[in-house]
Amino acid sequence: MKHFKSFYIAVLIILATSCKLDLLDDPNAVKLTSTGPSLLLNNIQIDLADFFNRASTFGMQMTRLQNSGGSVYENFANPQSFDQMWSIGYANVLTDCDILIKQADENRFTVHAGMARIMQAYTLSVLVDYFGNVPFSESFKGLENLNPKVDKMEDLYPAIIAILDKSLSNLATTTVPNALAPAITDFYYGGSIAKWRTLANSLKLKMGLNLKKVDPTRAVKTINEALTAGVMSAQGDSFVFRYATNNADPDVRHPRFTGNYITGAGDYMANYLMWQMFYGYDMTDPRMRFYFYRQRGANSSDPNEIRCVAQTAPTHYPFSTGTAIVYSPTPGDPTRVPPGISSNPGSPAWSRTFCFPTPVGYWGREHVDPQGIPPDGLARTTWGSYPAGGRFDANVNGGANNPALGMRGAGIQPILMRSAINFMRAEIALSPELAGAATAGPAETQFDLGVKNSLADVRDWAINGTLGTNAFGAAPAETATINGFFPVTGTVLTNVRVATTANLATRSGLLTVDGVTLAEGDRVLVKDQTTASQNGIYVAAAGTWTRSSDADTGAKLLSATVTVSEGTTNRTARFVQITTGTINVDTTTPAATAINWRSPLADEIARYTARANAAFAGATSNAKMDFVAREYWISLFGSGVEAYNLYRRTGLPNGMQPTVNPSPGAFPRTFWYPASFEGRNSEVQQKTNLTGKVFWDTFDTKLDF
Repeated sequence: MKHFKSFYIAVLIILATSCKLDLLDDPNAVKLTSTGPSLLLNNIQIDLADFFNRASTFGMQMTRLQNSGGSVYENFANPQSFDQMWSIGYANVLTDCDILIKQADENRFTVHAGMARIMQAYTLSVLVDYFGNVPFSESFKGLENLNPKVDKMEDLYPAIIAILDKSLSNLATTTVPNALAPAITDFYYGGSIAKWRTLANSLKLKMGLNLKKVDPTRAVKTINEALTAGVMSAQGDSFVFRYATNNADPDVRHPRFTGNYITGAGDYMANYLMWQMFYGYDMTDPRMRFYFYRQRGANSSDPNEIRCVAQTAPTHYPFSTGTAIVYSPTPGDPTRVPPGISSNPGSPAWSRTFCFPTPVGYWGREHVDPQGIPPDGLARTTWGSYPAGGRFDANVNGGANNPALGMRGAGIQPILMRSAINFMRAEIALSPELAGAATAGPAETQFDLGVKNSLADVRDWAINGTLGTNAFGAAPAETATINGFFPVTGTVLTNVRVATTANLATRSGLLTVDGVTLAEGDRVLVKDQTTASQNGIYVAAAGTWTRSSDADTGAKLLSATVTVSEGTTNRTARFVQITTGTINVDTTTPAATAINWRSPLADEIARYTARANAAFAGATSNAKMDFVAREYWISLFGSGVEAYNLYRRTGLPNGMQPTVNPSPGAFPRTFWYPASFEGRNSEVQQKTNLTGKVFWDTFDTKLDF
């Protein structure tokens, strides 16, 4: 078995390279010589998306973007877990790239060669970042070498950068390709060579950033070359693979959709990510309804569905006594409040650090949670419209066992988004080692762009089914659902001082609402009553409150719009009354009508951006990178490769949720060699543990918590 894979690769190489393009052949005739390169390129593009999807899962599990099983880090996965990712990476993507590049170089198919080299470089970089030393220089030689040695990872990085430089030469505007080159189907950029060049430069930037601690001279040189040539900035620059809705053979829907919308949820969402998004900056992240779909609109009370209902929080988890936030001494930086989360012990966030991350039906699993799987497939939170092509959460909660829901699987693989480049550039600006690198803007500019671009791209994919101007038609989007959920402003009323954040047991007296103690005559937006007909705009008093005269009838409430002046959560928020038709106010016969208020999406995005920017601006110089890492991490939902790199490169964001087990062992700084690779290659020995670092990982603080 050790020789089987190498023999198989050799056969592929012999078959493929035995065909050469005869330039005297009729170019209009359909021959293997003219179609082979483009067919190979098609396979590479499709296999790359599959490779990324599998790699991304492991990265997300390690960084609290998706739940990970196991009881200790070392057994969250075993060597066999990585077999498919490795096989697709080597036997498919890299082998096909090697064959295609040789054919393309020989025949001057420069666009084929350039695209293949970029995908070759990206795949190899992920393998190095995940496993360390991996084979390359002796690979793809067929029977000449059935046991290729592993190359040193520190040697492979310069080789990968050189591959990217060669791709840029292939795709240069001055390069004249062979006129007989077969037509290309470009699944990523619709035939835009300029965008492939931008991608190559962006990958150079990414690799240069990883080198900042171990080779700052090369890092600065690589980063400056990339920035000078041009990196991602426009929406259409992002490197994404698009899925469709067809479920016939082949099934072209997003694999995370097919794994969660046929018979119910198959994955567990990360409680910590949902907690961060629900409470960050004392508001709910506007992306949350796009990332997650709740199958239940309320938290379960059934321990058969969610066992932690009957359990107490682990003693090493942070919690609030009401007057102080208490941490147990765990490794890392456990005594520091996570960036974006209130340090006020009275914040509701600190009562939600275990089991249910929110009070409104979002739930998944804790980090490295060893529980079995109860009958909760139609109850727990699952993937939403971004990036999996699932359902936008419009408070219409039901089982996700219907493949006709939402975008019907027309999601994306967000391999490298433009927002990631913004956050990388912010990190560059904040890194003393990279003082000689250009950023084309200070850290706060790139931070602001990263937040805005992430919010816009998540929104636009779900609403428009496309990202920017390109040659692709729009995917089935949730335009009507989303636009119907978020209101359009109407009659503007005088500002209210505060708005509620929860049900009020009484609407009388000078209460404290959203952190503000009311005074006589204050206008209050009441919007969270259990009995929704009680909602509305009231005037506070020492006795019983009364409805404000500008909002005390159904006619006055139709599309009424009001802005909030103060408050921890709702400060600067704007709310629109969304109930339509006849509204009966405080009547018994006919029954009083539910009165519901909601913020426009654009308002929520602007408010979130403003709060994120304010937090960044107010942070000390040492803490600014923590906020960059937080926003970068949240933007990487569905993109675990860069999340895993960020966490090992910086140890940020701080304050991440501990594992359920207080002694989880060493955090995986790289992963096991796949069993299929180690078992078939006599030159390779399996790792004894996962403490060995990739060469650029010099971060010393332990992540073993």
